[in-house]
Amino acid sequence: FPYTTLFRSTWANPAPVTYGTALSSNQLNAIANVPGTNAYFPTNGTVLNAGTNTLSVIFTPTDTVDYSSVTDSVSLVVVPAAPLLTWTTPAPITYGTALSSNQLNATANVPGSFAYNPTNGTVLNTGANTLSVIFTPADTVDYSSATNTVSLVVSPASLTVTAANASRLHGAANPVFTGTITGLTNGDNITATYSCSA
Repeated sequence: FPYTTLFRSTWANPAPVTYGTALSSNQLNAIANVPGTNAYFPTNGTVLNAGTNTLSVIFTPTDTVDYSSVTDSVSLVVVPAAPLLTWTTPAPITYGTALSSNQLNATANVPGSFAYNPTNGTVLNTGANTLSVIFTPADTVDYSSATNTVSLVVSPASLTVTAANASRLHGAANPVFTGTITGLTNGDNITATYSCSA
């Protein structure tokens, strides 16, 4: 009867890999104690989904008279990949400008959805503000969620205060002085007090 070759102990479970890594001799590296060929499944170059995967091999000895074929298997853990987020620091804006896709425009190298904070339409205070995003990939098996932040500078807006012309008769009390303020935004309630030393 042919002997069964012994090689199970020489194919250890491979080290975990990140999703997107193709199988190679780093994982498909079973060794037999006699000459022969290994037929792996999945085959070399295969990209496996994230999770625990089973790799199997059929060893066919060169000497099929004295040795029989044998199979073996190991487990390979594939770790979800981190998406690549790109988000360029936005150009400064003037107070009163609502956030839009001009600022909330992060991109990823895989399909998915973006959740921004602050959200679209928000009017920020002046100064340096931090914008953040959470990216959720469409493929939540093979890719993990990712976050990113950028800084947005909000410059003060310009206001123009114009006093209205006024007149009075000599000896009469000063009238109530009035004027206008232009440039108000975001419903800000700003008032001016007008006076005269005449």
